Amino acid sequence: MRPPERFDEIATTPQPPPPVSSELRDWGNLPDLVITDVLDRLFPCLRSLSAFAGTCRPWRRFFLSTIAPRIPPLMLRATRYSDEYARLIGLSPALIGDPVPVTLPAFSSKLLSASRGHLILLKRGYGGERSTLLVVDAFTGAERLAVPLPNGFAYHYASLTPTHLLLFHTRDHKFDSLRFPTLNPDPQWTPHRLPRGASFLSTVIEFHGRVLGVTDRAELLEFRLHAVNAPRHSSHAVRLLPTTGLPDPDAAATFDRLRYGPRLVAAGERLLLLLIMTDPPTPLETRTGIGTRVQKVSVHALDMATMMWEELQDIGEYSLFVDCPGRSAMACADAARCGVVANRVYFLVCSTYYDFGRQPPFHMFAPGSGRDKCYDSPWSALISHDRDWPPLHIWVYPSLFYQSCASLFIKSDDTPNVDAKTNYCNIL
Repeated sequence: MRPPERFDEIATTPQPPPPVSSELRDWGNLPDLVITDVLDRLFPCLRSLSAFAGTCRPWRRFFLSTIAPRIPPLMLRATRYSDEYARLIGLSPALIGDPVPVTLPAFSSKLLSASRGHLILLKRGYGGERSTLLVVDAFTGAERLAVPLPNGFAYHYASLTPTHLLLFHTRDHKFDSLRFPTLNPDPQWTPHRLPRGASFLSTVIEFHGRVLGVTDRAELLEFRLHAVNAPRHSSHAVRLLPTTGLPDPDAAATFDRLRYGPRLVAAGERLLLLLIMTDPPTPLETRTGIGTRVQKVSVHALDMATMMWEELQDIGEYSLFVDCPGRSAMACADAARCGVVANRVYFLVCSTYYDFGRQPPFHMFAPGSGRDKCYDSPWSALISHDRDWPPLHIWVYPSLFYQSCASLFIKSDDTPNVDAKTNYCNIL
């Protein structure tokens, strides 16, 4: 039989039947080497990587374990007293290209934290209206939860875990929790007590399935909310983990506790603790409250066998991103293609310190000994810690990086209190 030469002949030439379903390749179970090659070609474009991760569960698991740890956070920057959109900005154009506009809630509130791809806001009620805690998607501005505060007390910090929202009191050693995400249209808070002697919470993170927190005195806590049906004011949901190796928080020359505080960071298999080491305050600094001078940015790793913190002079291929207004810290590794320098700690700077049109809105510090020239300026004049809303700039990740495989494919009509799956491909 001669080969067809014209288009109409090609169209009418009998074609072999399509392969039956048993012959179709299972794309969700491609060899790891093939998936690795595909991801390497897509990296570091967040739009392409988000589409890949949303395709199926096996691809998502592979993305979260191999690629997500290599992506640095984006900077969310807003302009106050203006109708301009907030903007998501990448450290490199290769991440998201041009800045992406984000519509943020336009009401007066206080930023309690940036946690797991969300912003947690405290909206004070006026004229008899109850104060409200809101959880907002950092990439879309969509409201994920709005719930009245447990009571009228002051709160200084809130955080998300894989299963709960935690809200910490300012004036006593208590916190409240509720399930998040939740199917309950009227979720109720459960009160808890911190262990005796534990002070104010500085950071809460997830580390290899464990929910860990650190106080302003660098005390390490473990939260076990999923394992207990805690009664009212129960202290069984959290325990203090004794550790050694850190400087005395009450010493004259020690680490900053209030404005910048200790920060826990999950960096691969290591749990890191970041401290801002300060000089003893001078009489002038004590009288004026302008803040002490900074000696160095100190990074410690926890030896899980001995529960001893060991100071690191080098964090290798990792880079750390500290968000003082958002009360969080992140780590990424091997991210040179994203415009990130290894073995550096990134801090966002005050808006009055740099001209954003000419200088980057962050400063990099090398961990370990050695005084940086910027330490000679008052730290509060350099590093941003402004928590008013909207944020001038904070580090954020998409919530896609934290959702489980089940929640990624959840149906919105079955979950009245949870938004539908966010299509980050359209956003980016």
